[in-house]
Amino acid sequence: MGVMLDSVKRLPCHPKNRGGQRKGEQVKYLCYHYTGNEGDKAVNNAKYYQNTVVQASAHYFVDDGEIYQSVEDLQIAWSVGGKKWADCPQTGGGRLYGVATNGNSISIEMCGTARNGQRMASEATLQRAAELGRELMEKYHIPIERVVRHFDVTGKHCPAYLMDAGAWAAFKVRLSGAPGASRPTGGDGYDTAAGASPRPTEKMEMEMKMYHYVKDMPEWAREACTKAIHAGVVNMDASGAVNIWESNLQPLVWLDRAGLLDQAAER
Repeated sequence: MGVMLDSVKRLPCHPKNRGGQRKGEQVKYLCYHYTGNEGDKAVNNAKYYQNTVVQASAHYFVDDGEIYQSVEDLQIAWSVGGKKWADCPQTGGGRLYGVATNGNSISIEMCGTARNGQRMASEATLQRAAELGRELMEKYHIPIERVVRHFDVTGKHCPAYLMDAGAWAAFKVRLSGAPGASRPTGGDGYDTAAGASPRPTEKMEMEMKMYHYVKDMPEWAREACTKAIHAGVVNMDASGAVNIWESNLQPLVWLDRAGLLDQAAER
């Protein structure tokens, strides 16, 4: 196993919070979530699902320093089921509803360890979650285009700070292990790493631009963004709009230069 998987601690969830067994070849997707809490730890989440019957679960909980496994990989976690959210036509979520399922996915929950009112994963948690994800991708032969958010499956706003296309692309750069992937910055110098603000601050909004359509983007970003749409990294709504902040274009170019978008397009 890899470094992250070797360090995993185990606290099995209550049997009534998970499904049955499955085979390794049934695992097709890796899905990221966030706990939606602040000041929480992986061990606390694992203990909660061990001691409380809520008919829900996740395979892994990740915080700044630890990873706890609550459901074994070859057991089914109840993590991406439920109804499709009503605002999917507006948000672009839910595109994999009924495709990525509890039965064919492994779920990683990222804790919000800070108490700052933002309910966001720290840099350390994001990096640890990405490294765990890379090892699971290798173990179960999951291609990067099948690494998804809960948002992609049901439209739930989860992880809220990775709903933005640029932030999600930046997180996928982490998964690729590309040089400089831990703290990517856009060409304008703004921090675009997943785990920064899920959208620009009011001051930043006044200084930068949102691109609604590929045709309006700088020429250097158009090809990468088009490939990202085809690969499912960027969501496009019914009107053809992608709604990406200017500072979030650079991570798409990094994915393209790493060859990851071409690999996805060929599948």
